[in-house]
Amino acid sequence: MLEVINLRDGEILPHPLCLLRVVGAQEESTCAAIHNQSDDSRNGKLWKIHQGGFNALIPLVAGKNALRIICGTEELTIQVEYKPQQIPRFIRLVYITCLNEEKFQGPKDMERSPNTAVRKIRTGALVLQTFIAETLAAEGLGRRTVRYELDTEGNPIVHVIQLPLTIKEAHKFTEERLWETAALQILSSHLADKNCKYVAFFGGTRYMNQDKLTPKDETEIMALTKGHVSLGGGGLALVGTGALYTWATNVEEVIDGMRDQTPVDKAFLMDFSAGRGTWGASYGTHLGSVLHELAHTLDLGHTPHGIMARGFEDLHVFFTTTKLTSDYLPQSPHHSSVMRQSMSSSLIKESVTFTTDFVRRIPLDNINMTVAPPKEPIASSGVYSPPRFTRRYPSKTLDSSTGSTLSIEDSLSSSQTHKNTCSRPLLNSPTPNLTNSLANNNKLQEPDGSKCRAFWARSSAVILAFHKWLNIVTDGEAPELKGVTGHALKVGHCSAVSVVCSTAGIRVVELRDLHTMAFHHWEFVTRPPPPVLHLPWAQVPHWPSDTHIEVVAEDSQGNILKGCFMPRPL
Repeated sequence: MLEVINLRDGEILPHPLCLLRVVGAQEESTCAAIHNQSDDSRNGKLWKIHQGGFNALIPLVAGKNALRIICGTEELTIQVEYKPQQIPRFIRLVYITCLNEEKFQGPKDMERSPNTAVRKIRTGALVLQTFIAETLAAEGLGRRTVRYELDTEGNPIVHVIQLPLTIKEAHKFTEERLWETAALQILSSHLADKNCKYVAFFGGTRYMNQDKLTPKDETEIMALTKGHVSLGGGGLALVGTGALYTWATNVEEVIDGMRDQTPVDKAFLMDFSAGRGTWGASYGTHLGSVLHELAHTLDLGHTPHGIMARGFEDLHVFFTTTKLTSDYLPQSPHHSSVMRQSMSSSLIKESVTFTTDFVRRIPLDNINMTVAPPKEPIASSGVYSPPRFTRRYPSKTLDSSTGSTLSIEDSLSSSQTHKNTCSRPLLNSPTPNLTNSLANNNKLQEPDGSKCRAFWARSSAVILAFHKWLNIVTDGEAPELKGVTGHALKVGHCSAVSVVCSTAGIRVVELRDLHTMAFHHWEFVTRPPPPVLHLPWAQVPHWPSDTHIEVVAEDSQGNILKGCFMPRPL
């Protein structure tokens, strides 16, 4: 019997592209049709069935949509409602060209004009919007996502601007300088807006393999590529377009594009597949890297697993795998240790910030403000959940429209993440032997496999769920970290008391090392958030070797304390 496993009948979606995971197809069925009875303009696509199920991406019209699924002799109709978001803050998409070159790189017989780039970027942006909503909903945090700037037809707008540089001049720039140049060009143009963050695509990326070599790994591929950039932070995520040729130009092509097993011709085209060598994997990795950098602009640091590690490489697996096993789902109580591995790479870098910095920086010496401890301890502050791979999936979810919680048990949750055992490279430092590392795990990452790393680490998901760019909230003061040493709580050979305060109530506190790697967090999702939180350092099982740590905190209004460093209390 046909069943949609990721959506409830009557569910309200804040995004126009609906992902359906359908199982229970008849054994003899080879394809299925989905008819949006509320929209006759975009029907006719057939969806291939694999192992009794399939995934489909269906464009929605504003309001109610009746999706009729036909497979063999069986039919199923599910009602979903698309309710466009009213969030004042939004994401602005930009395609950047050079003085003498507007086309992106790709096969000679492919249309590679700025118009084609705009269509590909627009489609990819819709896919990422859907991914964010799906993954946050899977974590019980509500179906929330970012908002794009839309045209009159409801499509994301992609602006095209030109750098005052020739492509050869741009190729002499480092990634950081190219990022700074793009940032200045955007901020000095009509596109400057304090209510938006930017995702920009540099169209001048060029894979130059004149000797037709066969690169063995990522290091050699990057050495042959000029104008590649993958940096995000503050208000701008800037990425290259080396694999834009693999992207779908419309939503009907997305699933097939991510399944595409066509080998990348490395003599002529950049292989962005993380060692897997196919167009589909290049599509997933490249689009996933855009999400990774966008997440940096939304104040996320790195994590030992998931999207903010190397999980972005499996974005195509997320959209092409239908039956999600326990090792696939982020909320599963049986998370595989293999899934949680992260590998260092030249694709993972420190986040950066605009010169006109959107992020408040607090010097280290400001941490010594004295506060009195509260008269009564927070009753729930000592309740912690076990690590993610043993934690039960919470049956309570967060209502995406009100921020309130729905049904079942209240809990205060704290989730630890183990310190990454692989040292991360410096900016622009490629990682050797990446291909060998990936080869050992290729079976876990194939589209038809059951394993996938494309999910958020729990702390990242909670930060996103309450973020200003995903909710209608009012501006307020960022949470404060106040502390006094030498009193009360003794940890190891050092005493330290630190208090995080916010009148709006603390939702999450995350600890990061000096390389932006998160290693522990506390969350207050399903109970009223405390306005004052004494950080229980004794509950942190693993500390980085850094002399200082960064404390990141977010309150109910999405106000974020970031860039606040303190000596680690050990």
